[in-house]
Amino acid sequence: MRRVHLEAAEDHVERLAKEHDPVGAVKELVWNALDADATKVTVAIERSAAGAVDKVVVVDNGDGITPEGCTTAFEKIGGSWKKFSHATVGGRPLHGRAGQGRLRAFALGAFIRWTTVAEGIGGLHKTTVTAHNSSRNDFQIGDSAPTLEEKGTVVEAWGRQSGILDRLMADRARSQLTTEFAPYLARYPKVEIVFDGEKIDPAAVIQKQSEDRIEFEHDGATESAVVRIIEWDMRVDRELHLCDGLGVPVDITEMRIQAPGFDFTTYVLWDRMADHRGDFLLGEASDSPVASLLAATRNHLKAYFRQRAVERRKEVVDQWKDDGLYPYDAEPEGEAERVERETFDTVAATIHRHMPRPAKHLKATLALLRESVAHQPSNVNRILDEVFRLTSDDKQELDRLLNRTSLSSIIKASTSVADRLDFLAALSHMVFDPEAKKLVKERSQLHKILENETWVFGEHYQLLVSDRSLDQVLDRHLDRLGRDNRSPQPVYREDGSVGIVDLMLSRSRREHDRQQHLIVELKAPKVKVSEKELQQIKSYALAVVEDAQFADVKAEWDFWLVTSEMNKLLRAETRQAGKPRGCVWDLKENEYTVRVWVKTWSELIDESKGRLQYFKEHFDHDPSVEQAMDYLRHSHLQYVPDALIPPPRVGQVGAVGSDVPTPTQGAPDPV
Repeated sequence: MRRVHLEAAEDHVERLAKEHDPVGAVKELVWNALDADATKVTVAIERSAAGAVDKVVVVDNGDGITPEGCTTAFEKIGGSWKKFSHATVGGRPLHGRAGQGRLRAFALGAFIRWTTVAEGIGGLHKTTVTAHNSSRNDFQIGDSAPTLEEKGTVVEAWGRQSGILDRLMADRARSQLTTEFAPYLARYPKVEIVFDGEKIDPAAVIQKQSEDRIEFEHDGATESAVVRIIEWDMRVDRELHLCDGLGVPVDITEMRIQAPGFDFTTYVLWDRMADHRGDFLLGEASDSPVASLLAATRNHLKAYFRQRAVERRKEVVDQWKDDGLYPYDAEPEGEAERVERETFDTVAATIHRHMPRPAKHLKATLALLRESVAHQPSNVNRILDEVFRLTSDDKQELDRLLNRTSLSSIIKASTSVADRLDFLAALSHMVFDPEAKKLVKERSQLHKILENETWVFGEHYQLLVSDRSLDQVLDRHLDRLGRDNRSPQPVYREDGSVGIVDLMLSRSRREHDRQQHLIVELKAPKVKVSEKELQQIKSYALAVVEDAQFADVKAEWDFWLVTSEMNKLLRAETRQAGKPRGCVWDLKENEYTVRVWVKTWSELIDESKGRLQYFKEHFDHDPSVEQAMDYLRHSHLQYVPDALIPPPRVGQVGAVGSDVPTPTQGAPDPV
């Protein structure tokens, strides 16, 4: 047994591990197996008695890692043998060349074990490598021993108590793996990938695919690339995969086109893509050839889906006509009827997947939609918005409600959803981007922005007090209870200081004369919270409990400390046995129940994204960072650091030269 120390800063290793992305970690481990010429890769997810992810095991029958190669592989970042080779030993194209993929295993568990069998000096040898996330830079490499086992590698990860691993059990995880490996599996049909007991089989869910060669200009020269579009019979993330000439992905970026009603992935194959890794981050205004390639690709996609929308509309409408469900009988008479018919066909074909399947219910729905279009032809854009902005509750009850009531009473207008998606993208940028979070100030900027975006904490919360002393918070509490005493003595902490709350959100619920309140203590994105900050919010809570004027009032108080990062001791305190995740203090005294929680920005953002995921998928609004910061420029300009705000740009909604129609531009283009 020997210890190998990875020559890199531990925080750098932690960033490379990308522990917020377990699906990405599985992808990387599968690619590692394929780069070792594996013909079968199995990803097993072991569950606890409660149904949570307990352990992840990735098994492959590749060439393994030789005893000598283990030391080289784990002692430094980079320097991978793949960097100096263009193909595997078996002649397949290589995916990883940066020598960082093994670190992604830390996204799946606190304890990691690699067990590998490879051809070494004198025959097959078995080697075990172990690591723990308490010291990500240290790897224990066991003594190699001769073995009769088959070649291959087993990666085991366990011991990470995080709800984020539950993403591996969602349908989205399977769709992400399917879109990632579709080109590779098509090229190498004998390769098999099994995920959570089921084979990844892209061919079984491909609805339609096309492949075209496009040309683009760069530095006065004309180059070409292949654009492959796969339309799926399943829900997928809108992604544009930038691949090398053999179809191996190099980068993934946003689609940035509108194609409602289509679930698809685009693959751009270009021989020189690997030489321009990361160039897509520079944007389409850069001098990189990738910028020109992306512009040409998106123009091609717009034209393609414009035509596909026409084809699909005809297919759907023809089927309705054949089934006797189409709400129009004769051919249109006059221009007005023709425009009405075309508008109906566009709207109905766009939302047809969300309609009830029973014929009698579908016929009634189409008739109601016809009435909406006929009597409100100028509101077609709004109708589309309403259809694609269903709340999650509306989604669950859509079929049931369509069976008994009119369309207008089912679909609720929600014109703020696109802004909310933009804001979540902006908030993620402000609290997670290494450069952006250095610029954001806690009180004068971040919490001022959140004053008008309190839905992030939950739709049922109402903003009461922002940046007020704690005695004013108590005063507000009295007011909500109908008490008349508006001049209480200031409330002091144990050290004599006056308590300050950055942002107070409150929900009042009466249960047998009991009130419930929530207080949120925000921390700037650059602050790494420790026991000091935890003690601060505990002191707030203690001041509330010990104030004599509330001794006869029944109330529940929940204090949340919201942060981007926390130290290890505090993280351990959020995982106390017998308490809900994040609860660090649960105090009952007299009539009060006081709880203190520590919650991360990632949890808040993930919960908000979860509420809006349906809109993102079906309304087709997936904002880029630039679009997100445009939203801040319009809505919160006075509170955002100048360095984060882009200038107005051509192409945004309403700008000259924009491809995005405004509500006054008539019937919508389907793309």
